[in-house]
Amino acid sequence: MSTKEERCLNDILLIDCCIVNKDIYSVVGEKDYGEKYDPWKEWPPTHLVYYHKERLKKGIEPWGCIRYGKNNFKRSKIVHVDKYKVLLVDNERGVLVDDILNDKSIREKEIPRTIIRTVENLKNIHGTIYAVGIGRGVARRDGKNKWTLISKEIQGDMIKDTNVLSLGFDAIDGFEAYKDLYAGGGHSDMWHYDGEHWRVIDLPILKMRIRAIVCAGDGKVYAVGRHGKIVTGIQDRWSMVEQTITHNDFTDAVWYDNRLYLCTEYRLYTLKDNTLKEVVAFGENVPYTFGSLYVNDGLLMSAGDSSIAIFNGKEWDVIYGSVKKEQEAELLMAQEMKEVVEEMIDGIEDLTGAIKKLPKKQ
Repeated sequence: MSTKEERCLNDILLIDCCIVNKDIYSVVGEKDYGEKYDPWKEWPPTHLVYYHKERLKKGIEPWGCIRYGKNNFKRSKIVHVDKYKVLLVDNERGVLVDDILNDKSIREKEIPRTIIRTVENLKNIHGTIYAVGIGRGVARRDGKNKWTLISKEIQGDMIKDTNVLSLGFDAIDGFEAYKDLYAGGGHSDMWHYDGEHWRVIDLPILKMRIRAIVCAGDGKVYAVGRHGKIVTGIQDRWSMVEQTITHNDFTDAVWYDNRLYLCTEYRLYTLKDNTLKEVVAFGENVPYTFGSLYVNDGLLMSAGDSSIAIFNGKEWDVIYGSVKKEQEAELLMAQEMKEVVEEMIDGIEDLTGAIKKLPKKQ
């Protein structure tokens, strides 16, 4: 690990990733404060990190980063704007545009709370950027400091709706830039936008926590989420994809090389012809973690808490946070134990919630 790489990534938990172009990749992460961290007192520093592949070929240090102090950008998401710019938006609607070519960062005005309450995710849909948040918030970026609310007719009321957390949105995608969009989140709360109006989608499963939506190249829509659930369909025709490989939460999904790629925190999978398979062809170096996926400029990128990998359709390049192939079995065992514990905790939380809803004895 180079000095610059260590300074940019040491003790940083990666949150999201982005392919700026075929030679520049970016991740955003936060300082790991450990178990003693109290988010109610302060938010950790944020790092916006770049990896320049062309610099490495020329023997120049490929890593670079911009560091922001405490309580600046919180739980940030990142997307590419063009071949040399990225847009970073945090959970509390803070906006930053970073111009890599001119080495210049521009902090824009916050997205007004009247437009969106929180930003849970960002998506560049055919060149148009969308932000989604709780209470069915969907905001479209129409220029510098210009965001347009397009989901007013279906937004939940944070005051009147006591079940607002069961509403979306955590994910969005579309077949076109301004219409034929699908947004979802909460408990199976999924909607279709035709460019003028929204229509609710009746999914074949209740209380599916939707984490990612993909409008795929095969003409179908895929929604993935908690406990390894996958739903696919279009318009009013939807069905579950049955699989027994994993019951862990899917955290992200993208369409690449004529198939769906989807991941948990510790595994990467492909789905083709409704058959789920784990990706294992990483070569000698295996990514330690997964969690976020991104497709742009002919490449697929994966980033987890502590790993970054790039796939060109033929081979993987793990540029940060790998383990040797011979250590993989030991690593997978430790990860599986962690996943079992997490499943037990989820089960206890679900049971506790169900018990609280039971009628009290008179």
